[in-house]
Amino acid sequence: MRKLALLPGKFSNTGHILASVGAAVGIANLVLFPARVFNYGGLAFILVFVLFTFILGVPLMIGETALGKHSQRDAVSAYRSIGGRKWGFAGFFGLITCCFILSFYIVVAGWSLYYLYLYLFQYQEITSAVAAALAIEAPSVAGVAGLFGKFVSSQYQVLLFSGIFMGATVAIVANNVKQGIEWVSMRFIPILVLMMLGLILSVPFVAGDRVNYANFNFDFPALFAMDSSGRIGIIEALGQSFFSLSLGACSMVTYGTHVDRNTNVVSNAHYIVHSDTLVALLAGLLIIPLFASSGQVGLNPSLVFINLVDTFYGFGDPWGRLIGIGFFTLFNLAIVTSTISLLEPAVNYLSRESQARRKNYSLLIGAGIFLISIPAILSFNPENPSFFTDFLGYGDKQSDTMGYFNFILDFFGTFCLLAGAFLLSVFIRSTWTMEKLIEEITVVGYSPANPIKTLLRLTILWIIPLLMLLLLGAECLKVGFKMGLIDY
Repeated sequence: MRKLALLPGKFSNTGHILASVGAAVGIANLVLFPARVFNYGGLAFILVFVLFTFILGVPLMIGETALGKHSQRDAVSAYRSIGGRKWGFAGFFGLITCCFILSFYIVVAGWSLYYLYLYLFQYQEITSAVAAALAIEAPSVAGVAGLFGKFVSSQYQVLLFSGIFMGATVAIVANNVKQGIEWVSMRFIPILVLMMLGLILSVPFVAGDRVNYANFNFDFPALFAMDSSGRIGIIEALGQSFFSLSLGACSMVTYGTHVDRNTNVVSNAHYIVHSDTLVALLAGLLIIPLFASSGQVGLNPSLVFINLVDTFYGFGDPWGRLIGIGFFTLFNLAIVTSTISLLEPAVNYLSRESQARRKNYSLLIGAGIFLISIPAILSFNPENPSFFTDFLGYGDKQSDTMGYFNFILDFFGTFCLLAGAFLLSVFIRSTWTMEKLIEEITVVGYSPANPIKTLLRLTILWIIPLLMLLLLGAECLKVGFKMGLIDY
């Protein structure tokens, strides 16, 4: 492909790929994927996940990136430039979704930063918690769980570490995309992959018989079984293939606005989707062998901050501490490349007319999102009002906490993403048209082959809308179980 001079603030081609991979790689890859593989069929889940990723991920990635490339401005303008003002709501919907997803993402980011701090400077906090549990003949994991519970309910500590993480996110986004987001992504993503490979190779030598590769079973019937929370394995595989790619909001549309007009969107989409899938598989290879040989593993962030921390402690000193430092370093790298992708759409929209205002808008929007994250932080302290701890009945039935956090996670992190992808497919079908999309992805030196055109028509016009409706129905079922409206 002929190289063209890049406009100020535009991604290079490699920068766009790595920034998009960074946006996709995050909690879904490092927490949800390993737990879902373990709980819903092992290798059978992985095979279905890879299939769904190709069917869903590649066409949606092409559609969102091409829409942004067509606009060359921002997510709202991307819809308005084709569909007029009446379609601007789809862009605004994506902006709001990104902001609220970031509001709970930054909470988990604060936890991750705190645990890296513990491993680096206050490791005795972990050892003391375990020792206290063992002294009363409780398992070591009880001590680790107590430490985690004490921290998340200490709202001022969480505010401090989440605020530091948000400050770092704002500082990166405040620069133009080449000096900020691209610079970080070009360095952090290769480091993240190298660290994962290093941990995968080193953990078996450190952990010995604690590593159990038999956890990678092949249980096809488990894909179709429903658990006590209303989750069905094959639906979870479908959801994982969608959520892990950061699709459905407007991060990828916005990143598409930062690419050159002659970028090969199809090629980049393949690189992004398959790279994200590879990172998820590496995360599975690292984490799944560390699970207990039997039983259920939770599908939430406590998997990392309780189960894995307990596992690392069992490696003994100094290996447990060194492995913990390595893991939480890569976990923080994965999160920051996601948080910058969630802040960028709103900043790009407000500063599109004046790059000089980018720093001001980054600070303003970052501060606003941090403020709306405070109710999520407060929801972990059982002494706070039930408005936070049991918001709309979303509180955990055992601890009577997490209500607002769980609601934001479910509504914006699930429903709104599905609705966003559904809106995109309807927009392409009814307004932009498939012919215009194919014209947009046809660039100098590349024209999509007939199989690509057929895949796009079949998936975007038919399969994706139907699957989004199916996922929305499945999420409604899970909400019914969560709120006690449906019995198992």
